[in-house]
Order: sequence, then C-alpha cells, then structure tokens
Amino acid sequence: MRTLILFLAALTLIATPALAGDLTAQQIIDKSSENRNVRNSIQTMVLKTYDKSGKSRERTIESKVKEGADGKARSHVRFLEPDDVAGVQFLTIQNPGAEDDQWLYMPAGEGMLNRISGSSKKGSFMGTDFRFEDLEVGAADEGTHTLLGEEAVTVGGATYQAFKIQTIPNPDSKSSYTKFVTWVGKDDFVPRQVEFYDKKEELEKRLTLPSVKTEGDVMIPTLTVMENLKRGTKTEIVVSDYKVNVDAADLPDEIFTPDYLQSEG
Repeated sequence: MRTLILFLAALTLIATPALAGDLTAQQIIDKSSENRNVRNSIQTMVLKTYDKSGKSRERTIESKVKEGADGKARSHVRFLEPDDVAGVQFLTIQNPGAEDDQWLYMPAGEGMLNRISGSSKKGSFMGTDFRFEDLEVGAADEGTHTLLGEEAVTVGGATYQAFKIQTIPNPDSKSSYTKFVTWVGKDDFVPRQVEFYDKKEELEKRLTLPSVKTEGDVMIPTLTVMENLKRGTKTEIVVSDYKVNVDAADLPDEIFTPDYLQSEG
C-alpha cells in the first residue's frame, strides 16, 4: 500500500471498474490495484511545496511513463523550471516483488547520477513531503489488509462513501511506516485518502485526491495533496497537461535508462 501514491506522480492511471458487492479487504485492494493499470502517458505537472508558515515554491516537471514488453512500468521525470532545478531527472523501473530501481540525476557541476537504494529511499524527494519509497511503482497489494468497515470521507469539499482499510506492510519491505489507513471509493475504487503512520505508530502524513478527471475509460488525478501533519508542511501536484495512451514510438526505450539521464544532463 506504500505505493498507492505512485499515480499521484502520474505513474499510474485508473481505469473505470465495476461496482462493488460484498468484498473482502484483499479483494478491494486487488480491484483498486487492477484499475491502476499503467498506460503510456506524458504529463506536465506543477509541484507546489508549502513550508509551515505557508510560504510556497513552484517547480514544473514532465513525467513520461511506459509499460515495457516485459510488463514492467518505467517512469522518467524531468524538472523543467525554475532554472535552479532545470535538468534534474528521476528514473524509476518497476521490480515486481522486489525494491524498485531508482536513480536521481543532478546536473550541477559535472553532473552526478545517484542510485537511490536502501536507507536512501527514506529520504525526501527534492524537498517535498514525498519520500523516494513513496514513489516506487511496485505492487500496491503488499502487506496484510483488514477491512475496518465503511465510512464516508470528505476530500476537497466532496463526500465519498468508501471502504476503510488498514494495511500493515510486510516486514521485508523495510517500510518507514508501521501501517496505512486507506479510504477507497465504493463506486470507483479510487483511493481518496491515505493516512501514513510512523515507527511510533503516530499519524505522520495524509494523502488526498481532491480532483480526479475522467478521460474516456481512464481517470486522471489532476490534484494530489500530501500533508506532513507533524511538520505542518504540504506538497501539491497539479496536472496542467496530459496525453494518455501515447504511441509507444513516442516513448523510446532509451529514455528509461540511467545512461540517458547523463547524456541529457
């Protein structure tokens, strides 16, 4: 479940599901996961960070996502502006059942390519409220799920009837979190709210999807908000432009390699 927030960075999109009947927690999670099928896409987003005083900073990024012939999802993110971050790139390659491969390229000076692994994945992604581990593409059904019941949740002024599910991460995942509580919409299986509990089992962060747009049979989260409730900070991801079901030829495989990050730096 730690990977639910992946599609907030436009790494997954959501296909419209059937209505729910009497489902177990695992079946609900499976449906939600199945309906976040990765599709070839290109999106432009504005990344807004807010400090505890409310002061904000904006950065524009472009995200390209492709599902390879091997079925693995690959994501390439490039920072476009402002100048102090332009050229920063982030690559994620899905490894089902294992830790995803991640690289961060910083163009300053002679350029530096860093592989993100182990304890580094607990670090903040470019000063946002997302950790690198939050942006993994791996399966969203990892962990033990318990259906806590049904509960209405209000997000962005709208109220949704939802399944409330608790997830305990698998011990071998080495997650920074002890549990997640997720509100999954009963009608569309979209995770509308996710709460993250830290190693002290205290509520640390809350993720919400206030705005989701429908494009054919695909739903696109156009506004995603991650709040760090302990620090009083917030990060928003606003989708300003998008293309879905992009022709594979427009997403060459070479883009999704560490060598490409350095060549384009």
